[in-house]
Amino acid sequence: MKSTNPLIIALILLSMLFTVSCDPPMKKAVGYDHVITVVCDDENWEVCEPILNETLGQVYKTPRTENLYTFHRISPGDLSVNITNKNLLIITQLEVSSEVTGHVRSMLPPETIKAIRERKSGYYYTEDAYALDQALVVIIGKSYADLGDRLKANQDQIFNFFERNMYERNTAFVYRSGEQFELAEQYFEQYGFYLRMMHSYVEIENTPGEDMVWLGRDFPYRWLTVSWSTPVDTMEFEVQLENLLRDTYVNRIGNIQINEDYFTSEPIWFDEYSAIRYYGLWESTEDVKGGPYIAYGFYEPVTDRMYLLSGIIHAPDKAKIPYIRQMETIFRTFDTQVFDPDA
Repeated sequence: MKSTNPLIIALILLSMLFTVSCDPPMKKAVGYDHVITVVCDDENWEVCEPILNETLGQVYKTPRTENLYTFHRISPGDLSVNITNKNLLIITQLEVSSEVTGHVRSMLPPETIKAIRERKSGYYYTEDAYALDQALVVIIGKSYADLGDRLKANQDQIFNFFERNMYERNTAFVYRSGEQFELAEQYFEQYGFYLRMMHSYVEIENTPGEDMVWLGRDFPYRWLTVSWSTPVDTMEFEVQLENLLRDTYVNRIGNIQINEDYFTSEPIWFDEYSAIRYYGLWESTEDVKGGPYIAYGFYEPVTDRMYLLSGIIHAPDKAKIPYIRQMETIFRTFDTQVFDPDA
């Protein structure tokens, strides 16, 4: 009897293995980064919405009122057609029979539900549950008060979870069409910092000795600046940073002023830096135009400088929050080392 080639047998077995064991590839999550799809009964939402608005739903003037994240509530029956949305938030009480409760019991193993309920501050979160780059959070309470307590105890962690996933997705989006490696490396060689630059920005000003680089793009109009100075010991650091912000707009860019009624600052952690985040509204001193600005100020010990990463946006009749988030995504690539895309 004629023997079969061992190589052919191996290939057939390998093909059968892949056919049996390989699930279809998971699809990418869909929807907007700033929209959180919410499945929650009316009574539970009445308790939870005010708490969530303190973080995820916080309000910004751009100058129109916009929320950092928008909550899009759907009926439980529509969850199946929204199951691959980028951000999913499910809130329920297991003691109350509802369609939401049924979904939660089918989604989570009994031991997971038990572990959540036994911890007073327990909740469930995971990535890539039903789609790639998805963020899913499930809050399970025993009563209205328990739901509120769990949200209050975890609202910062929940906020940071959605934020981290948003920035990861936004980074892929911002640089999806490429980036300007030569320009970024030029700034590193000139000034000692590296900032991954979106492909569509053009350099407006880079004058040695001015301690600022200024870039921009249009449709809608956005300006991005990196300015810096050496801190002194005779003045509070926070005062120096604010002075750098105002000097950047009023003197270095020029023809721009800050609307003092909307000036806001808050401490944040920016990578490994303790920073101050500034936001509010800017106005032109020459034309009837303006819009939101966003800026990060911090001290960088390698270069012994305080830096201000700043962006302003002019986008009439458009939502501004998505463009602000793109600016912040670029800010977060700041480094004193050259970016290695293969690392």
